Amino acid sequence: MWSLARKLLFHDRPRFAVAIAGVSVSVMLVLVQVGLYFGFMDTASSLIDASRADLWVSKKTNEAFEFATPFDDRAFYKIASVAGVAHAERMVMNFAQCKLPDGGDLGVQVVGVDTTPGHRPLLAPWNVVAGDVRRLAEPGAVVVDATEVPKLKFDRVGHTTEIGGARAEVVAVTRGIRSFTTSPIVFADLRTARSYLPQLGGEPVTYVLVEVAPGARVVDVQARIDALPQLAAYTTAEMSARTRNYWSTRTGIGAGFFTTAVLGVIVGFVVVGQILYSGTLQYIREYGTLKAMGARNSAVVRVILSQAMISAALGFVVGAPLAMAMRAAMKGANLTVALSPALYTVTAAITAVMCAFAALLSIVKVLRLDPASVFKG
Repeated sequence: MWSLARKLLFHDRPRFAVAIAGVSVSVMLVLVQVGLYFGFMDTASSLIDASRADLWVSKKTNEAFEFATPFDDRAFYKIASVAGVAHAERMVMNFAQCKLPDGGDLGVQVVGVDTTPGHRPLLAPWNVVAGDVRRLAEPGAVVVDATEVPKLKFDRVGHTTEIGGARAEVVAVTRGIRSFTTSPIVFADLRTARSYLPQLGGEPVTYVLVEVAPGARVVDVQARIDALPQLAAYTTAEMSARTRNYWSTRTGIGAGFFTTAVLGVIVGFVVVGQILYSGTLQYIREYGTLKAMGARNSAVVRVILSQAMISAALGFVVGAPLAMAMRAAMKGANLTVALSPALYTVTAAITAVMCAFAALLSIVKVLRLDPASVFKG
């Protein structure tokens, strides 16, 4: 039956090519759209995921990671004095205007981190490709990312500019640290970052990163911090999921990407269904002959399903490399397409199910076929 299915499918090569094209486009759309979604979510929580903190503390009213309302240093000292807290660091994050070499201005996302002498920061720039990140503690020192060069128009270590009206010097360059917003991330020491953000006033703190003492339970320290007025503590995993969930559900980004992926499945379903059905009609007398010769319905159904699985397999083999090519092209446009082995596996399963369902109409047609019809007319 497998050999018969292959011969029937390959007999009309142009129609077979159309079927494979439909499945491969469907596979590519699903992989690229879902991969883009996961890529965006990875970007949205990249700062959180890169930290070594056990807990992130913010105001209870904050919903969006990038647009959190700051509090002052008094809350930081309360958090640092909670039982079970081994070390706490302040972080300030907000938006400021950066002077460009051509005289224009660009909005950047300033991330101020606590560079405590003699202590490895809980959050610091990573993937450093040039310069010395240890100089970040110097007044006016900043770290920028090479992927944002088209916007910033500079990536040279030693380049000086102004952010928020204060001097800034690039002391290191990273690669791959991008903001989910359109504003490039600029790392600075906490004191330097505050000078770039005068609109926040006083000594603002957006988040406090907490390292729990050895032997203390994270959930116990989290509960103690939650008991402080107006503050909420989240584990790194919880903060990451909270940020991803905000951008996915509150902005409609998730619905947009997955709707396009579903449309890709529908395209493949329609194309494969139409090809298999037209092929069934073309060889209806052959199917009738098989049934007249005593072939069971299950055997004939296996022929049609085998054609569907061949279409699914070859369509996936063509579509997966197309998705890889699209990922490479989008990387040049500074877009991340996260293609994981799990995503490939799920997409392969979806493709097989899609093609199997697309064969149902053909299967129903054959099941209703009267074997005696081959002897008529």
